[in-house]
Amino acid sequence: MAAGKLTEPKIISDFNQNTVCLLPTGFYFSDERWDKIWQRYEEKEETLSMADLKELFPDEATVQNPAIDNGETFARCRDKK
Repeated sequence: MAAGKLTEPKIISDFNQNTVCLLPTGFYFSDERWDKIWQRYEEKEETLSMADLKELFPDEATVQNPAIDNGETFARCRDKK
């Protein structure tokens, strides 16, 4: 995968299709970050949480300040029917 900001959420899974983590839209993804994610997953031996991603990437705004889902966006979509 080429380095850059994700244009949609990305699920990373292992060879057994177990979820490693969910990366948010806008997350800057690179080979170095890929390696950090896999290293933590192998240490933890379970799916990485947002808290894990916050610790791994303290400079990444998309995990430090994630959007709060208050339902407003979906409510606006339903109202337009």
